[in-house]
Amino acid sequence: MKTIRDFVLNYLQKEYTFPNEVDVDAINYVEQGYIDSMALIKFVIELEDEFGVEFSDDELSFQTFKIVGELIKLVEVKVEQNENS
Repeated sequence: MKTIRDFVLNYLQKEYTFPNEVDVDAINYVEQGYIDSMALIKFVIELEDEFGVEFSDDELSFQTFKIVGELIKLVEVKVEQNENS
């Protein structure tokens, strides 16, 4: 299984590569056009399937969900919670 970070970065860079000079963790991947709203739905489903997690409606509506680093942290927390339950 890929790491969460690798999975997210590879998925988001299918069509466009992140510039070297930016802080990847701070990128809003929706606002910056790495993924559109329709692709976001598919992305969420793939994240849930790949890592065995489920996102609540509240989590999906948070602006931080669209920030690369914040999304990675959220998935890591959810995976850890699943492993500990």
